[in-house]
Amino acid sequence: MKYNYQFLGFILTLSLLFNSCTEDLPQLEEISDGEIIQGLKEALRVGTDTAVSIVSVTDGYFKDQAIKLLLPEEVSNAIATFKSKQVTIAGQTITGETLYTTGFSALGININPLQSKEDDLILGINRAAEAAAKDAGPIFWDAITGMSIQDGKDILFGGIDTAATGYLNTNTRPQLFNKFEPKIDTALGSVQVGGTSVVDLYEGFVGDYNDIVNTSIPLSSATVGSLMDINAIGATDLSEYSTNKGLNGLFLKVGDEEKKIRENPLHRVTSILEKVFGELDK
Repeated sequence: MKYNYQFLGFILTLSLLFNSCTEDLPQLEEISDGEIIQGLKEALRVGTDTAVSIVSVTDGYFKDQAIKLLLPEEVSNAIATFKSKQVTIAGQTITGETLYTTGFSALGININPLQSKEDDLILGINRAAEAAAKDAGPIFWDAITGMSIQDGKDILFGGIDTAATGYLNTNTRPQLFNKFEPKIDTALGSVQVGGTSVVDLYEGFVGDYNDIVNTSIPLSSATVGSLMDINAIGATDLSEYSTNKGLNGLFLKVGDEEKKIRENPLHRVTSILEKVFGELDK
């Protein structure tokens, strides 16, 4: 048998070149479902740490318009309606805005303004949320650790840049609320503005508002409320309200951090974050 040694040499050379080239090619490392879930949980843990550090300082809630706590909706709606009305007392027409911001004193009627009290109350609610947020980290970590993430690939690759945060909110909100509300409740009772607790400020504010509504007009059977067609209000559960609003703010900040991890490699501060979210860069 005759061998074409020239041809065999050519084949051998091609083989060596091919093997050399394939050795130089980067080896693609497939990411597992378990690693995806671990990465998603790590992103939430890092996001929570950062979010808590942002909101748990003085003015963390109060000076951030995206998460600042205002008055409960029932109260704020009543105030807006009150300000939009006007009343005539002894021939003098006074707007609700004036009554609310500067008060009125004449003819035996003494209506104290509520604007400054509202300002103190809003400050107090936010200070309570800031104080309670200091204890939010472990509450969130426990929820993240115990959470069973389904469809991890959809969460990672689904195109929603806050998908993991939304999943956490949907699947752990009730348990987070139950653990966070006692922290908020304690803060509302202990945090003070001007020497008065937030709870007492709130009850006093609602009481003062209702006093204005029920103020009698001299020489008449009418009240300010009947003339302005407004009613007294009841006190909303401030603890429940503040807990929900406080959690909303935390979730918003966690979502912001998730976006950064997805978009910017510099925010992938652990190896698992680099590996999992690096998949998004391919």
